[in-house]
Amino acid sequence: MKTLRLQKKLAARIMQIGKNKVWIDPDRIEDIKEAIISEDIRELIKDKAIKKKMEKGVKARAGKTRRKRKKKGRKRGTGKIKKKINKRKQKYVKKIRKLRNYLKTLKKQKKIDSKKHNKLRKLIKAGHLTSQKTINEYLIQKKEKG
Repeated sequence: MKTLRLQKKLAARIMQIGKNKVWIDPDRIEDIKEAIISEDIRELIKDKAIKKKMEKGVKARAGKTRRKRKKKGRKRGTGKIKKKINKRKQKYVKKIRKLRNYLKTLKKQKKIDSKKHNKLRKLIKAGHLTSQKTINEYLIQKKEKG
């Protein structure tokens, strides 16, 4: 018995799918056996003797139930949580660098000494000083007190 390996291969190449996705009509096997050129295969595809198998996928119903379960709080184990840590860290780094540069300029202008500079750096890292405005306010408060 002749196998239909060549025909399946040609059909797969023509339809741009995998060999396993090609469906051959069992009633028209004799016609398909005779086809050895890609033109013959194209004609058989037009006549619907060779078709593309349906793709297996997730049904809409399954998606709905999954969404319901997620809404309830299921499927939220530690492996499923996807946080945007990278973005948050990049944002933090940008902010910190900007503030540290500002401190450096203040030190160059001799508005603060090295002790105060180190103190302010620590406060920035701790999150007490979050902008240039808060740094200036902190310096003004310290001048008024001491």
